[in-house]
Amino acid sequence: MILASVEHHGVVSTTLTTFISLLAFATIVGVCAKFVKVPYTIALVLAGLLVAIFGAAPGGVVITQELILVLLLPPLLFQAGLHLDIELLQKKAVPVVILAIPGVLLSMVLVAAAVRPFLGDAAWLPALLFGAMLAPTDPISVLATLKTAKAPHRLRTLIEGESLFNDGTGVVLFLILFAAVFTSSGHGATLSVIDGVMQFIKVAGLGVVFGLGFGLIAFWILRRLNDHVLENAITIVLAWGSFIVAEQSGASGVIAVVVAGLIIGNYGTKLAMSDQTVQTINTFWESVDFLINSIVFLLIGFELQDIGGLSTLLQGEVLLAVAATFGAILVARAIMVYPTALTIGKHWPKGWKHVVFWSGLKGSIPLALVLGLPDGELKQTLVPIAFGVVLVSLLLQGLTVGPLIRFTGVRSDDH
Repeated sequence: MILASVEHHGVVSTTLTTFISLLAFATIVGVCAKFVKVPYTIALVLAGLLVAIFGAAPGGVVITQELILVLLLPPLLFQAGLHLDIELLQKKAVPVVILAIPGVLLSMVLVAAAVRPFLGDAAWLPALLFGAMLAPTDPISVLATLKTAKAPHRLRTLIEGESLFNDGTGVVLFLILFAAVFTSSGHGATLSVIDGVMQFIKVAGLGVVFGLGFGLIAFWILRRLNDHVLENAITIVLAWGSFIVAEQSGASGVIAVVVAGLIIGNYGTKLAMSDQTVQTINTFWESVDFLINSIVFLLIGFELQDIGGLSTLLQGEVLLAVAATFGAILVARAIMVYPTALTIGKHWPKGWKHVVFWSGLKGSIPLALVLGLPDGELKQTLVPIAFGVVLVSLLLQGLTVGPLIRFTGVRSDDH
């Protein structure tokens, strides 16, 4: 169940009432965001903050690790893979890989160093866990702005491709560190670098195998159908099924979902689906993406309310931790983006490097991961810091990337 409560009202449980209320509230926020012309992720993070400030969260809501990692993560990743152009991505493969693997590792380490003094002990693993948690970026807000500003399609593909793959890398690292922190002797657990690298290669490699296998099976079935409703249902089963089976087999469900989404988005939609089916699938998964993002941002508001709301968020130590963490994220991104632009990206048009640097927004995936932590002191410490970083990122970077595009002269020129 998504939300748990012991109360019932006739045939409609409090669980169902709360869930529908969440969706209704999220829809209202989305409508308002359209009228004021801001990306809906920015409107949602503010809505989550208002929930915490006014204590609007209903009682009896239970947020479980299974809810976050199994129900909410797969559709976010599948939808991102579904809309990424592999042919364009191949042309930007080297900078994408640099930003998605060394970039994620550097960001994880610098964030861990920045947040470690605020965790109350000398353990590195919880700090690295938080660093991995904040590694994934959220392209939704910035891509909408790039499209409105008529930025080159190649630039949008670079930013979206980097985001998709650093989502996969960051979440896999998070799950490895999560197991080390919470299944061993608490915060005193140890994990050797060699063991961590070998485990990453193993689960990521197996994840690719599972993603390819399930994606190709789905593609084979889709080519033999001409029913847009049934074909849409197959993509739903593929998104959650590939994740669950891969995880139960010791592989990375995250990587499996990403690879499966890439196969369906690039080959299934072009070679196995009618125009009506493609339109149905795109509309469905865009709606799911909006609803999942909405639920994550509102749930983080519920969690903030439980640990003290705005007063907790405005504590001096929390504000210092947010500033230190956000600063570490920017430093890590600058170290990766600008040398890459000066070497591999010599042919990038003027202004690209600045837009790529400023486009590493944080969004729903870091919040989903922090919500998935077991209840306890570590979660209570990290939730307000993570929310603060996402809030600053979406407001500061999300609202200024448009003016930056105009200032740097980035325009729609794909030649």
